[in-house]
Amino acid sequence: MSEQSSIHESQFSDGGWIEWFCNLEDHFFFCEVEEDFIRDPFNLYGLRQKFPRFDEALEMILSPECPADEELEDEKFLSLYQEATDLYGLIHSRYILTPRGLALMRERMFQGRFGQCPRVFCQAQNTVPIGLSDDLKVSRVK
Repeated sequence: MSEQSSIHESQFSDGGWIEWFCNLEDHFFFCEVEEDFIRDPFNLYGLRQKFPRFDEALEMILSPECPADEELEDEKFLSLYQEATDLYGLIHSRYILTPRGLALMRERMFQGRFGQCPRVFCQAQNTVPIGLSDDLKVSRVK
């Protein structure tokens, strides 16, 4: 194993909420946003007003631990989890517009992680997910 790959594996081997969330079954279109990007107040501008429990949701996102099964059955926890999920989605949408985020999404597109166009004349061209709105719960990623 090369030194480069062992460094990359050691970054994510500890897990944490971000890695856990991105590896959930229906979250294949998310990439792991760098913690430095999330911690930078400039990148979070305007998001605080959208979430009543912003600080708690941000703390959950940056947590080095993934949720336990018991927590996923608690209604208070699920309410906070929903806010954290929405917040991470908005942070992710900003991150993938950065040079690093674009490179990650480009790599995933060339690997075919987002699927291929089913139309005959597209000749199985790889696809990219698209969000039709910046507002929460207006439309789903296509």
